[in-house]
Amino acid sequence: MLSSVLAQAMAPHTLVPALQRKCRHLPKQTSKLPRQASSSPSSPWKILIVGAGATGSCAAFRLRRLLGKSSRIVLWEKARGPGGRMSTNRQDLNGASLRADMGAQYVSMDANRPNSSEVMKMLVESGTCHEISPDLISGTPERQRASGWKHFAGVGGVNDALKRMLDESGAEVRYKTRLASLDLIDGLWQARPFKASAERFHAVLLAVPGRGVGGDNLNKLGGTWEQRLTQLQNKQLRMVQHDARWSIAIFFTSECRDACEEYFGPSLLEKTVDDGTLHLLCYQSRKAAHVGGGSPAPGVVIVAHSTIEWAKRHARAGGRDKRVVNELLEHTCATLGLRSGTKQIVQASKVITWKQCQVTQAIPADPVTGPCLVGKDSPPLVLAGDYFSDSSFQGCLESGFAASEALAARLE
Repeated sequence: MLSSVLAQAMAPHTLVPALQRKCRHLPKQTSKLPRQASSSPSSPWKILIVGAGATGSCAAFRLRRLLGKSSRIVLWEKARGPGGRMSTNRQDLNGASLRADMGAQYVSMDANRPNSSEVMKMLVESGTCHEISPDLISGTPERQRASGWKHFAGVGGVNDALKRMLDESGAEVRYKTRLASLDLIDGLWQARPFKASAERFHAVLLAVPGRGVGGDNLNKLGGTWEQRLTQLQNKQLRMVQHDARWSIAIFFTSECRDACEEYFGPSLLEKTVDDGTLHLLCYQSRKAAHVGGGSPAPGVVIVAHSTIEWAKRHARAGGRDKRVVNELLEHTCATLGLRSGTKQIVQASKVITWKQCQVTQAIPADPVTGPCLVGKDSPPLVLAGDYFSDSSFQGCLESGFAASEALAARLE
């Protein structure tokens, strides 16, 4: 464990040359020293969290309560905002602001667990989320129907829950900041982002997707950090498995409302399809009106989630493959009973290919620290994510909280 309190970062924020912008290459060293956390015992902890998805946001929320106001919690997120698989897409069409939750549709938690109860209360009392009856949504595996489980929709989109948690944490959130390398230098963790100078931290919590296919995950992090893990830990990380799905948000014209009302009936917000192509259809615009307490906005928004089988058949394709996207789009229209040509009734669409969607093989929880992995005790390096639990908000919360508690204990 660390035995003394170390100083804050000192050097100014600098940019690396523009030629180093390609994200697949590590940025070159700059002549300036990295912003350091000093080894003198005079100031609060400086901690880095990587990833502003559900796990990282929960970790920041919990760390603040464990460490108090004096410590600096810095969070780096590669995207323009928080979300990860709780992302919300927004479109301004014909003078109306429309939105679509592209991944998780709801925040599902078990009220029987004290930590969850605290988060539920904060999200509801702040007006960030609105509780949804389980009778209105589909019974997917991540939305348990057991006693005590509750499901919430974000009033402004599902990622509003993460924004609120980050606000509560008081973390210094830096969006569009992607970690390139992580190294142990002089008893501190040196984190180097793409397009900026390195900084040093007393502790690091990695809340990014585990190893596997897809864009940014542990496989893409350079540096010597993984050499600090044991052989067993590295083996466990390689054994994690996820399924894959596609998600498409379709922004229809208002003329499509009657067909959607007939398909979903008077009150349902979702319907399970499972016809080989579509797994789930979500009536997003009805959900927005339901939690907002207002009348439906102009236009109709539907979010369709593909089946695992369909995603496997198109594993080599991407969201820019127009032929595959049109196949999913046209199948969704046909399922809803919309027979007109898509060009006449679709105002806009957004596709996300979730290469790591739902965890199918997780790392067993540690009997001491719980659903996280302590890669190094001093200075602390802790990994967290759904791949230590399950792909629900509850699973991410438990991993984020466990990782925060393990990290804080090693700073004492």
